[in-house]
Amino acid sequence: MRAVILSVLLVLAAPVLQVTVVNGWALPGGVPDIVLICVIALVPLLRARAVAGAGPGTGAGALLGFAAGLAADVAPPADHTIGRLALVLCLAGWAAMRIPADDGAARRVAGAALVALGASLAEGVLAALLDGAPWAAALAPGAIAWTTGGAALVTAGLALLPRRRSFGRVPASRPLYPRGGRRA
Repeated sequence: MRAVILSVLLVLAAPVLQVTVVNGWALPGGVPDIVLICVIALVPLLRARAVAGAGPGTGAGALLGFAAGLAADVAPPADHTIGRLALVLCLAGWAAMRIPADDGAARRVAGAALVALGASLAEGVLAALLDGAPWAAALAPGAIAWTTGGAALVTAGLALLPRRRSFGRVPASRPLYPRGGRRA
């Protein structure tokens, strides 16, 4: 339950961080999409909870992406079509949830980079089609590269962290009660 609450708080804080801090950076080619990076980074946490049976189901990535996108859609200065980012981040969360957790770290990083690249391209195309943004500005190669690289970097960093053990739980291989049916 803590993982879900932490994820929701982080995706609600990410648009504020994007607007107040990241958009002021003077990076060549544009700035990364911190909200998208946050969604891609948090999905493995939810997936681990869903696989263990202790957390939300497999649609949790899509729901997390939708919440983050909706928060980013209404964050000032919201000068675009509301729902555009919610759709893109919902699809990105769903796709990131489909990356197998038992693959190696390199495959997870490559999958996260592909999801970030696809979501960045989809976001740019929708911005150009729905809001009339110039194609060169909507599909800025620098911003797409920063977002894709940031998602890969954060995913690699999280993949290298040691896994937490759950102390106090009975392993599945050991029965809870001995043969007599009562606690020992």
